[in-house]
Amino acid sequence: MSNDNSVVQEYVRRAQYDAADISAEHVQGNRPGHAYRYGQKQSRRKKLSTFNIIIFLFGFAVALVFYIGNIIAVNGLMKEINQLEQEYEKIRNHNEYLRAELNNRTGLEQIGSIAVQQLGLSNPSEPPQWLTISKEEVERLQRELDRYKR
Repeated sequence: MSNDNSVVQEYVRRAQYDAADISAEHVQGNRPGHAYRYGQKQSRRKKLSTFNIIIFLFGFAVALVFYIGNIIAVNGLMKEINQLEQEYEKIRNHNEYLRAELNNRTGLEQIGSIAVQQLGLSNPSEPPQWLTISKEEVERLQRELDRYKR
């Protein structure tokens, strides 16, 4: 019976070995019902050379420097934009103040009061009249004007 037991153990060992090597990757569809067994997979791993690692790290460092430089430049531009917007707002407010002052000083009441107080002007008491000047009188005045210009 020990002989039978050893045969069974051999079959169990072979079945475990076979089950480990056969997977869904090895089953081929060109012969249904049959599975092909391949040898154990050999993992191929590329060796990374020191030169490739140094080149990769150097490239990464350069990209990082450019990225940080870009962030610094964008922050500087945003600060400048904020300053220019504040300056624009101050100028706009000053223009509004000047426009209000101009409207205040060019109002009819303001001009009328300055004309009466400082210049001594007053509103006429009688309506305006038409003046008639003859053509000869205009020519005479023109000749006198020409004489003064010389």
